[in-house]
Amino acid sequence: MVLKPQHDGPMKQVTGGTSSRAHGTHTALKNKRAAAARAAALAPTVRELMAAGFVSQQALTDELNRRGIPAALGGSWHRLSVGKMLMRLGLITNGSINNGLANKKAADDRARGLASTVRALQVEGLVSLGAIERELNAREIRTAQGGKWHRSGVSRLLDRLKRLEASSRTAVAAEDGR
Repeated sequence: MVLKPQHDGPMKQVTGGTSSRAHGTHTALKNKRAAAARAAALAPTVRELMAAGFVSQQALTDELNRRGIPAALGGSWHRLSVGKMLMRLGLITNGSINNGLANKKAADDRARGLASTVRALQVEGLVSLGAIERELNAREIRTAQGGKWHRSGVSRLLDRLKRLEASSRTAVAAEDGR
């Protein structure tokens, strides 16, 4: 049995359409942009979770699923998809969470969240480390690890708040100088 070609005459090049290669590149770029937008939208939630102590990829995966936050296609989160999201947010390096950077950002976010409470206590006259410690514990405001406050933790919190205020003043001054 001999098979004959299904066309007669020379083959013509089709023009005007998008090649499958170009279409694939366009789709990949579109998907990358969509993933970056989803990661940016979830950034506050991820930082909140990290501030609450969920710093491993698996812990974040479990908590996102527990809270019912849908993944990109509406399904459940997996450790690898959380890892990709963390990479897009700059919270991961070389395949593992940069705990130094992640913990620093989480501590900064937590300090910003406590800033108004600490300032209110200072306005009320509670300025010593022990007085702030006692009042935070009396109000049942827990540390990032869920424990009680101690003077050393209050001291680190106040130092962090001073550093954050100084860096924000520097940023504002730099913007004013433009």
